[in-house]
Amino acid sequence: KSEELHRYIVNSSPDIVFMLDREGRFTFINNKVESVLGYDKRSLLGQHYSTFINSKDTERASYIFKDSDPSERATRTLELHLKPSNDSRAQRFFEVTVFPIESRANEISTPSNQANRENSGKRKLIGTYGTARDITERKEAEDFINFQAYHDLLTRLPNRALFKDRLSLAITHAKRNTQSLAVMFLDLDRFKVVNDTLGHAMGDRLLQSVSMRLENCLREGDTLSRFGGDEFTLLLPDISSKEDARKIARKVINVLKEPFILGEHEVFVGVSVGIAMYDEAGSNVEQLIQNADIAMYHVKGRGKDGYKFYSDTMNVSCSNRLKIERDMRNALDNKEFKVYYQPQINAKSGSIIGVEALIRWHHPERGIIYPSEFIPLAEETKLIVDISEWVLKTACNEVKSWIDAGHSDIRLAVNFSPSQVEHPRFVDMLFQQLEECDFPPENLEIELTENVIMNDLEHMIQKLSKLADLGITIAIDDFGTGYSSLNYLHKLPIHTLKVDQSFVHDIQNADNDACIVNAIVAMAHGLKLNIVAEGVETANQLDYLKSLGCHEIQGFFFGKARPADETLLLINSSTQSEAC
Repeated sequence: KSEELHRYIVNSSPDIVFMLDREGRFTFINNKVESVLGYDKRSLLGQHYSTFINSKDTERASYIFKDSDPSERATRTLELHLKPSNDSRAQRFFEVTVFPIESRANEISTPSNQANRENSGKRKLIGTYGTARDITERKEAEDFINFQAYHDLLTRLPNRALFKDRLSLAITHAKRNTQSLAVMFLDLDRFKVVNDTLGHAMGDRLLQSVSMRLENCLREGDTLSRFGGDEFTLLLPDISSKEDARKIARKVINVLKEPFILGEHEVFVGVSVGIAMYDEAGSNVEQLIQNADIAMYHVKGRGKDGYKFYSDTMNVSCSNRLKIERDMRNALDNKEFKVYYQPQINAKSGSIIGVEALIRWHHPERGIIYPSEFIPLAEETKLIVDISEWVLKTACNEVKSWIDAGHSDIRLAVNFSPSQVEHPRFVDMLFQQLEECDFPPENLEIELTENVIMNDLEHMIQKLSKLADLGITIAIDDFGTGYSSLNYLHKLPIHTLKVDQSFVHDIQNADNDACIVNAIVAMAHGLKLNIVAEGVETANQLDYLKSLGCHEIQGFFFGKARPADETLLLINSSTQSEAC
């Protein structure tokens, strides 16, 4: 009866109970092994314990099962993976505890009486008694909690905590081995439009699709993280130069250009990428992330969908950023912003035929602040929309007064921020603004960068066609610095190409590397487009551009941008000279 009772207790145990001989072969195992791992317990008798130990745990298992002098053995516990009898069963995790079975003379020593017999004579190890408790669900719960702590559940990517941890290790490694690394800050363009238009469920699907594409851009050892919202960070350790980071940035931009299919919708998004190099742009985790973020907003300030490396000229300390943001919010109310105008000159006649509206901030303490110093921060804080609308309204009112004063042909060129253009009601709001100012649409030219246009070409065609039908002309600003594809030129109602000043700056004489300007001007002629050269500073540049047949010129050679009253005097003077 005693034996039957003990057998019932052992076989009813929630744990696997077993005994091994000195060689590690099973001499007993209870019924639990059949229901949990699928083994016939009789087939295990005489088999070595390694039969159902996972191969990756074999060495660890030998630690608790190995033979040794009884005086050195004690109860031992270890967590191990045990193999099921066939591949159809999922591998499970067990907490295995073993006790030595010893004898003195003809007695068997077990854990319960071992302490009382420690000094009663020499003991001999005759086997092992053990239990294996299934802890699979507990381990899965622990793993899930750990995963949650360090990963984003939507995309399954590392979160900012894990990213910072890996970046910290990478910095230590780079410092020790005198190597470089790069941190990229990625912000999706137009994600908010998709999220607001198609709903959050589609927005989530888009983020998952973006994550999968970005993962395909990674090298072994790189870390992609979802930093929050539609922001991602990318760690590139062990890079030899900026060129390595540049290649990855281009790859990221190109892979996200292709459309995303979300149900019945075809969606286009772009990405703005800021890059911070260790230790040029920072030597610790916070500096590198912050400076990559700053560089990213400088990309957005130039029209999005591109990349920029951080440089010291972008640097604004955290305290200064907060102060500038606060001051910028008050600047509109305090009327500290002013619109300045840069003349656009007819290359043949030398007369002023248009002006480009440029913003200046007359800060009460810092004096005049130029756009490059505050526009990226305005983009970041979403103040750019209010500021851009103020520029348009002010410029329309001021130039309308010039038109009424007799300069009926003067053209006003205005830059539009990506946030304005991407708004679903952009066209309606622009029409409303022109009506309120009674500004003639044929006197307005809107300037857009290639990147803004290509963010969503199909929708841009619809918007710009409506503007062109009203008489508004469209100019491509900084032409040649954006997309390499020129397919959009014949699809859009474009009137003007503005040659970026970086190309104009390289013109020294007719024999140098001016081939890019040559090509752009020749292409504009072929497409019957107006061509404006920006950044003209020398007579050499002016003469060369005239020889190419460039229609209009703009730059410091004709003077810097001026306030409205000074610009009107200049226009009047130009008109009088032309009359003479």
